[in-house]
Amino acid sequence: MLTSGVAEAGSFGPKNMVTVEGVKVGTAEFQANGDKLTVCDTRGDGFAPKVSVYLANTDTFVWSVTANLGEDWCVSSSKNLGENTRYDFWATGLNQRLYVGTAG
Repeated sequence: MLTSGVAEAGSFGPKNMVTVEGVKVGTAEFQANGDKLTVCDTRGDGFAPKVSVYLANTDTFVWSVTANLGEDWCVSSSKNLGENTRYDFWATGLNQRLYVGTAG
């Protein structure tokens, strides 16, 4: 697991979101303190990077954030996630798991 900055349990990122060809299209970062997810578009290619959050081991959809404002723009959103609950964070459309762990 790659983390940077905050030592808060469950925080991650920023992590690169890449295509199967290895092209970086965005980044994602989650701050467990405040349950804030930020997704950024790093490439002007018409693709809007999206991260979807699911309850771990159940595939129950919880929340998603899409960076749909264009290249070099980020979109942030917060949602009150359950303490001591495990979540999967996926780069939707890229089939890339960014993080799995306890959000708070």
